[in-house]
Formats: sequence, structure tokens, C-alpha cells
Amino acid sequence: MHIAALAAVIIGQMRGEQCRTVTPDEKVALEAFVKQWYNVPNNTTVTLVNSDSTDPACYRKLEFRASVPAPLLTLYLAPDRKHLAAGFMDMTVDPVVTRRRQEEDVANRLSKDALLTSGPADARVQLTVFSDFQCPYCKEFAELMRQLTADERASARVIYRQLPLNIHPWAQDAAELSECVALQNKAAFWKLHDFLFDRQSELSKENISGKVMDFLSHEEGIDTKAVAACKGGDQVKSFLRDDEQLAMDMGVRSTPSVFVNGGRVAIRSLTDLKAVLGSNDFMPNGGLADANTK
Repeated sequence: MHIAALAAVIIGQMRGEQCRTVTPDEKVALEAFVKQWYNVPNNTTVTLVNSDSTDPACYRKLEFRASVPAPLLTLYLAPDRKHLAAGFMDMTVDPVVTRRRQEEDVANRLSKDALLTSGPADARVQLTVFSDFQCPYCKEFAELMRQLTADERASARVIYRQLPLNIHPWAQDAAELSECVALQNKAAFWKLHDFLFDRQSELSKENISGKVMDFLSHEEGIDTKAVAACKGGDQVKSFLRDDEQLAMDMGVRSTPSVFVNGGRVAIRSLTDLKAVLGSNDFMPNGGLADANTK
């Protein structure tokens, strides 16, 4: 065999060995190490939920999930299986291409299993908003969205993600009620969405359920008794926990937080919003801060 060909075979065998999957024993060891390194409490478990290989250097991408609400932890396992890194940059790839692929991955995660959506599924723009019905800035953003023309609205698929903040007394109730409505009728959810923001100043912890039920009593195709029974149930709480976890994984800590085609953006005016929807080659500005939470 030619020396060069023999070398290629040997290198290929070495690469195959280096890029082997994480074994069950290694998984246990990695979980234990990460738990100890980050000083995770004994009553909290850490689980390696994903271990995709990253090309071309055989670094393995590891994703860890805690048993309590916490951001997804991503680390990279070196080919020698002795070192973990929080991140690295591959200088052999085009940064723009890499960034766009990352944004595509984020967009896919934001749209996965989304219940609260409007607009065409194949729209050029995917706009995801993490929102809170008691948040004044969220109300302002909702008002901006309603100022768009029909053509502008048709250019985007809007995904609403629930993120009721603890500082808002009735936000959790509003989120649960609206989610229960969406399970029956998605169009009715968007009507309730507008109602909650329009009447935000009139609502309170004491009257939120009554006000919503009164509003729903005038909507066709909504079983208010089923909505009342749904509120506080396991299904709706599971939906809200999933949105909360997604927000954590995306680094979202305030509302409204907006993503367009997987890139995080700050939209403070109708001009900003129209620019995003009208751009033919949108590149998100991830450096802009969130809107203030209020």
C-alpha cells in the first residue's frame, strides 16, 4: 500500500476512535463532574441530554439540563476526553455563515411545538415575542403590531411565548386563561390577547377571571366552563413551564423580548418594526439590550 494511503487509513482510524460517542460510564462521570464543578445542590440532578459531535476537530457538544428551572448548559468535550470548554471558535469557517446557521437553529427551537401563532407558516419573517399581559412595555409592543398594514402582517409568522413575571400579580392567571382559550380556539386567543392589553389598567388579581369570563361569554365556540376547569391544570402549567424554560435557554430575563428569524432584536418604534419586516436581508443586532421590564 502506498505510504500516503496507509497514513490516511491510520488517521481515519484515529479520528474514528477520537470521535466515538459518549459511553454510559462517561455520561455518569460527566454529569457528576459538572454537578460538582458548578456546586449544584444535592437535591438537584444534572442530566446530559445531548452529545452531538462537532466537526471537524472531533470536539463533542454536550448539553446539560438541571432538574429545576435553569438555562441549558452547553460545554464542549475535547477529543482527549480530559478537558471541557465553555466554547471555542473555528477560524476555518465563515463567521457570517456560522452565525446564520446558529440563528436558524434558534428559530427552529422557538417555533417547535408553538401553540400561539398567527400568520402564514411559510412567511419570510418569523417573529417570536416573549410577553407578559401585565407588562406595560408588552402592551406598547402589541399596539405597534396592530399598527401594521394587512400586507405587513401577512409577511410575518408571529409566535407568542408566555413569560408571566413574578412581579405582576395577575400575569400568571392571564397566561393560564389565555392558554386554555387557545386550546379551544386559536382565533379567540388573539381576541383575548388584544382585550387583555386594551384593558390592562382595569385588571387586577381579584377581577381578572371574572373579566375574562365575561369577555369570553360573547365569543362563539368557547366553552367557558371548560376554560375555568382548564385554568390551573397540569396541561396548561406544563405549557407555561415549557415557555419559561425556553426563555431561560434563550437568555431571556425581561419582557417583551423579541426574536426575528432566530436573532434577538430591540424594537422600540413602529419604524424599527417595519424595518425588520421589510428587510430583504435581515441581520439581527444581538448587541441591543432588552426592553426594560416594568
